Amino acid sequence: MIVCPICGAIEKSDVKLYDETLKSQNILISPLHPTCKFCGMEVSISHTACSGNVIVLNGTCGSGKTTVAELLADKGWFAIDGDCAIQSLRHKTGRKQYEWGQLIDEIRCEIDILSLFSKKIVISHIVLTEDYEKFIEIFESRNLRYKFILLKPQYRTSVERCQTRTCHATVTPEKWIKHFYDSLVFDNGVDLVDNTNMTPQETMEYALKIPFTNPA
Repeated sequence: MIVCPICGAIEKSDVKLYDETLKSQNILISPLHPTCKFCGMEVSISHTACSGNVIVLNGTCGSGKTTVAELLADKGWFAIDGDCAIQSLRHKTGRKQYEWGQLIDEIRCEIDILSLFSKKIVISHIVLTEDYEKFIEIFESRNLRYKFILLKPQYRTSVERCQTRTCHATVTPEKWIKHFYDSLVFDNGVDLVDNTNMTPQETMEYALKIPFTNPA
């Protein structure tokens, strides 16, 4: 199930999952890049998730999804961050450019890998309205319990957070904050949380209380 090209078959405890050297932003979550603890070589992990819980934190830039994911990671949840998934994908392909569908496939692959190590996964990612069903299909086909949470503070709050945050080297252009703020609209199946006046800790605690959706 886990094979190192140098050491052969190894155990889960012999794998380093995340690689901070691939990270381009200043956050606690790192890109997924499983390597062997003995020799440092990249390992092959063959596994498909078949159970577990997934929390999806969605929202525009500055909505707080990554910060809440970091807090959940501190509580033992294994985290997938959208920006980190991009960096993992670029490392795999050796190309800076990528298709949006490739990124969804990368997140699916990361869910499968992490599910071998934990039954609790949190995803911090901008999930477009048109991609919602694709994620549901991933969860349902793997018998995963899930909850979609759309963090939506007041618009000016998101803008102000983007202007003061230090996780990125540059400030996110307001046009993108506005674009995702307006376009992330879901008819059902998504819990909207206005976290304008909530601390990250309060937002995390609220998110944990939201019930999971059981796979059909």
